[in-house]
Amino acid sequence: MDLFIYLIFFPFLILIIALNKLKAQFFWIFNRILTFLCFLTFFLSGIFVLFTSLFISVLFILASFLILLLLHKKFREMIIKILHLNIESKNPRHYFAILLFFCILFVAVISFLWMSETGQGLFKTEINTQLNILDVVINELFYLAIAIFGYGYLTRRNLKETLNGLGVQKPTFSNILFGFSAGIGLIGVVIVFSLIFQHFGLEEENIDWLKNLISIQNAFIIGLSAGICEEILFRGALQPKFGIILTALLFTFLHVQYPALWMLFLIFTIGIILGYVRKFTNTTTAIIVHSTYNTIQMLMLCFFGL
Repeated sequence: MDLFIYLIFFPFLILIIALNKLKAQFFWIFNRILTFLCFLTFFLSGIFVLFTSLFISVLFILASFLILLLLHKKFREMIIKILHLNIESKNPRHYFAILLFFCILFVAVISFLWMSETGQGLFKTEINTQLNILDVVINELFYLAIAIFGYGYLTRRNLKETLNGLGVQKPTFSNILFGFSAGIGLIGVVIVFSLIFQHFGLEEENIDWLKNLISIQNAFIIGLSAGICEEILFRGALQPKFGIILTALLFTFLHVQYPALWMLFLIFTIGIILGYVRKFTNTTTAIIVHSTYNTIQMLMLCFFGL
């Protein structure tokens, strides 16, 4: 993993912990400064790529003004109402969450469109084909840390209260049985859709970046780490605030290592399914589904190259 990623994430986690201790008035001051910085970053990015891609430039500039408009209470309340967000417009922590959510979503979507247009990543020239298992695990642990500390662990809640709030509960036998069954079912769904899309001549998925990760041991490590950490963040922390659709959308565009468009469609579908699993059961069951699906998928790559 690039050193730059560490330089971003560790201060970010410290910042989240510190912000949970701030009083509301100081938190709002920080939010206004952060909003302006995000606006400036998106706007200048739009100017920077103006002569490379007019379409991407317009998207950056449009995103910058949408971010700036979040400071306007009426606009924020309109967004909350239209998107059915479980967000309090006057709560500084909720504002911080919605600002980061949309910034990350905008960056992910624009990055994907840029990669589709140019064949290269917006911030990296290519997908890292030397990815190793430590990179994957550290990335997933950051997801977990953001969810747990963002929800108030060590500042407003103890660990038990944090996990309960995130929907992490002791699994029942029915949770386990359903989770394994649904995870296996997802594999079947993906195989069917893959065959359908390939029959119509759509591009095949590029899995070169997975080559260093294909082993029986790594299948279980990736399956469990992604299942646990991603579900606690996306379905446990984000979904109760942003709903199933928006959470699944962010989940999808944070998986742009799959360059095939049909794969992103499948990931979005899986995100929706996991969202409903979380809604009608709990995050623990979604973890079992996700972990089962990921582990079996990696084992199939290991044994059959599928």
